[in-house]
Amino acid sequence: MIMLTFDDSINIQNINYYRRLFNGTLRNPNGCPIKGTFFVSGDNTDYNLVSEVYRKGHEIASHTISHRSPTTWWAYAGYDNWEKEVVGMRKRLHQNAGVPLNEIAGMRAPFLQVGGDAQYAMLAENNFRYDSSMVTGDLHNNRKSPIWPFTLDSAPNSQTCSLTPCPTRSYPALWEVPLVRWYGSNNVACAMPDACTIGSGSKGSLKFLEENFKRHYKRNKAPLGIFIHASWFGRQHSTFDGLAQFLELMSHMNDVWVVSVSQVLDWIENPVPISRLDSLESWRC
Repeated sequence: MIMLTFDDSINIQNINYYRRLFNGTLRNPNGCPIKGTFFVSGDNTDYNLVSEVYRKGHEIASHTISHRSPTTWWAYAGYDNWEKEVVGMRKRLHQNAGVPLNEIAGMRAPFLQVGGDAQYAMLAENNFRYDSSMVTGDLHNNRKSPIWPFTLDSAPNSQTCSLTPCPTRSYPALWEVPLVRWYGSNNVACAMPDACTIGSGSKGSLKFLEENFKRHYKRNKAPLGIFIHASWFGRQHSTFDGLAQFLELMSHMNDVWVVSVSQVLDWIENPVPISRLDSLESWRC
């Protein structure tokens, strides 16, 4: 399973990238269009465009209202500030873009700066299904298998949550969809692909994506998270072409699915063989 997600605002500067990637031509093995998850922040967001993305079947999640600096503010923001930012953004997405509240089930922290127990207590008490902020994996060439999403029935350790402050208490049934580190052409890790050093041109981008995919596919089939910002395409124009080529290749594999984060969790909670995937409502079209 491949999770293609985008962080930050949705607006006129990036909507055409999304329209091109999700134009309906790329489909999963059951014929359904590929799906993505958008962690939307409140700064510079056009809610009419958020509504467009939602109507096309993609998942909308919360990425806080302000995305404020400095990074360290989020580490010690406290329960009330986390609630104001995350729950407040969920309400805006509902009120301004028409996304049902119960479908805004996940969040990602700005700068991937987790906020300890204050953040996770807020998520549990406001009935969020999952967080996707913890970074995991070695800083150099990772010989260990990637980590699958896990619940916070037990507090995470330093391997599953490598950037502090991590939660120290238990939050039963709350899912963590970790950012498994990627590795660039110099074998140096990055939490998100758009921060890695990669080869030049679309060929370099494609090779980078393929090599990291194989690490998941050939080891333990842990879901691959392509967690990026659309600004990556503007900084390095060939990255969009490389990603498009990669998704095209994946669309010809009969055991690879590009799905939303919530779809991944639906399958993990109720794992079924490919022959019975239609028994999962969210996987049908």
